[in-house]
Amino acid sequence: MSSEPVDVTLILEGTYPYVAGGVSTWVHQILGAYPDRKFALMHIGAHPGAYEKPIFDVPANVAELSEVHCRGNDATGGRAEMVDAPPPRESPSRVLSAIRRLHLNDKIDDALLSDLASGDLSVHELLHGDETFRLIRDELYDRLCGGAPFMDFFWHFRAMHVPLLRILAAPVPAAKCYHAVSTGYAGLIGAIASHRTGRPLCVTEHGLYAREREMELARASWIKDLPTREACAARPSPLRGFWSQYFRVLSRIAYHQATSLVTLSEANRRKQLADGADPRKITVVPNGVKPLPLAIPGTAPEPIAKLPSAPLRVGFVGRVVPIKDVITLVRAVAIAKEKVPLEVSMIGPQDEDASYARRCEHLVETLGLMDVIKFVGPKPREEIYANLDVVVLTSLSEGQPLVMLEAYAAGVPVIATDVGACRELIEGGDAADRKLGPSGICTRVASPHETADALCKMATDPVRRMAMGKAGLARVTSRYQLQDVVARYDSLYAQLAA
Repeated sequence: MSSEPVDVTLILEGTYPYVAGGVSTWVHQILGAYPDRKFALMHIGAHPGAYEKPIFDVPANVAELSEVHCRGNDATGGRAEMVDAPPPRESPSRVLSAIRRLHLNDKIDDALLSDLASGDLSVHELLHGDETFRLIRDELYDRLCGGAPFMDFFWHFRAMHVPLLRILAAPVPAAKCYHAVSTGYAGLIGAIASHRTGRPLCVTEHGLYAREREMELARASWIKDLPTREACAARPSPLRGFWSQYFRVLSRIAYHQATSLVTLSEANRRKQLADGADPRKITVVPNGVKPLPLAIPGTAPEPIAKLPSAPLRVGFVGRVVPIKDVITLVRAVAIAKEKVPLEVSMIGPQDEDASYARRCEHLVETLGLMDVIKFVGPKPREEIYANLDVVVLTSLSEGQPLVMLEAYAAGVPVIATDVGACRELIEGGDAADRKLGPSGICTRVASPHETADALCKMATDPVRRMAMGKAGLARVTSRYQLQDVVARYDSLYAQLAA
């Protein structure tokens, strides 16, 4: 590892350069925008070998790509294979004291970060030390998960905190400033590195990490719910709340240490404030896309979407993963196709959650939609939108989808669920923006019937659909240009590095 500090260390969890998607595209844009700035990338993955190789060509201004893994056999956790009790301590562990506070005390302060940054607890001590066991048994179990079996809580505590210790022990590339592209584990690494070095931290939240984890935890099959007296019934396990609270606290640690918090929309800024962020730190910097080339200098490009003959050409563009709720889209298509002819392309990678992708494909087969819905895999941007009449996103959570901006840049309207900045992108963010008119239709989350109704409206009213496409083009041209994003981050990096 180079001792010379880079300009920016970008800290990434489960994304660039190994995973496709809007966040990875954004990171690649940022790296490419500043060829004279030197970056280091630190990627957090589940375990060694989880990703085969980068799917992006990492630019030359990236001096280093390092990895930290939450699980697996490495120098940080190898000692965990020992089963003997660790040697007695001369003084209590500061990290273990911080872990106690993470769960029992709402206060996030510099003292907590100092204790975490001490890194004085090994994975071996966490797994086999008497001090840890007493904390679990005597202080945490009854207060946090008394209704769950003790051994379930014991194993979940271990699973939660081994990644924490690996992250605390991971070497972070030296930098003039740190930039975490989420809260969670990336935000924690950034907060600890910032605290240890005194260098500033910027946190950019695309989606709201803690809230997205909470949605996943509500459905997680690896947490056993508790049986009730009624046959075939269960009540939610307190372990779900145990995990949710942990991720909320990790977000608040990043919020506390960050010099600057960047969010993509006013809707997400309000949620950050509700989650404990300091309003003085928050800056709204929306996503942006490159403009389409103009056919005639000085004129605006015309929308690519034309008045089509049937069927309506529908596109889902994104990863086939649970948070995108592709299942709802498939069910919506099954309903809408009884009223209007449709041709649906599922455009994007299917390898991030192969079991979910198989479930989606099986549902398509079960509903007899094989002639209507095609899974076509990833495609370059320039090959997608010219062949679509409408883009549909039925996501459970979003930040500010780049897919929507790309569709607008091609004059294609969007049907999207009311999450993140989607309503703002469709209806307008302020009075001037709203005057442009709607650029699509906003629907409720997990509502196949509402999405189906929106598809039918798009199919049966091509004049309205074209007006929406023109409004989207005007919106993205006036408010969501990549050059503006680049200028804002250029200024932010210069301030942080000063």
